[in-house]
Amino acid sequence: MKEKPNDHPHIGLAVFSAGVMALALAAGLSFLGLMGKVDGLLEGLLAPQSMAAPAKSLGPIALWGGSALLAFLLPAVILNVPGLWRRMVVWSLTFALTLAWGPVLLLAAHKPEIGVALVAVLWSGFCAMFYTTNHVLPVDKPQSKDHGAS
Repeated sequence: MKEKPNDHPHIGLAVFSAGVMALALAAGLSFLGLMGKVDGLLEGLLAPQSMAAPAKSLGPIALWGGSALLAFLLPAVILNVPGLWRRMVVWSLTFALTLAWGPVLLLAAHKPEIGVALVAVLWSGFCAMFYTTNHVLPVDKPQSKDHGAS
């Protein structure tokens, strides 16, 4: 990919856009009632048959606050890490760690309502990865060895 002389990536704007789009998608899916189905599916997959159904629910502040944190921090990290494989590892490990909160919540007698967070991680990571394919980021530019001293 060629770099234009005045082509400077806008990392902050890309992070903000990816986070807002991920939260908007999660809010839209929640409004349509699909997040309840995703959370029910996760509960069915993660909860053992012998375990009683969890009675407690996560508060909306904790759920949406944590999802917002993930939606903005993940693209910030992805856009500041050099190399495609490293970015993919960061994205996939973030998804795996977010998914791993499901059993933790079940053990704490909470419903595993992590669908919103999973959507936020998937979509913000996708947006950040898409941005990296269309822009030359400062971390990907070769660093010059000459520091001006002679």
